[in-house]
Amino acid sequence: MKKIFLFLTFCFLLQFSSYSQCTLTVIIKNIEKAEGKIEVGLYDGPKHWLKETGQYFEDIIDCTSAPTMTYVIENVAYGTYGFSLYHDENSNGKMDFRNWWIPKEPYGFSNNPRAKWSKPSFKTCSFKVDSSTKTIEVDLQDW
Repeated sequence: MKKIFLFLTFCFLLQFSSYSQCTLTVIIKNIEKAEGKIEVGLYDGPKHWLKETGQYFEDIIDCTSAPTMTYVIENVAYGTYGFSLYHDENSNGKMDFRNWWIPKEPYGFSNNPRAKWSKPSFKTCSFKVDSSTKTIEVDLQDW
């Protein structure tokens, strides 16, 4: 009977561990104005990277402080992710551009690549989530 109990306990723990989850804390830095909205996107692979649909997680939050804000995403499954955001300073629901391709509003990516002439790749921005808590810092940048 004791062996059966231990076996069942082991199976339960093994099954539970396959659903490991993390609390991901994102520290957003270099916010110039405490106004508007910040749109965030968490991607779990290159297939949907920086596309308008297919994110693992997305949200739009009020920009309430400058120069730094903290944002927390709960229950992120273990894996490899990329994170992007932009500061919609005028709250019009879209990234504004000069000359159709130069961003007017600040943006940022995990691992903080300097992205001017092209979007950074998922590989460049990817990070591992493999513990119960993870903190990343994202610096907003202007073009």
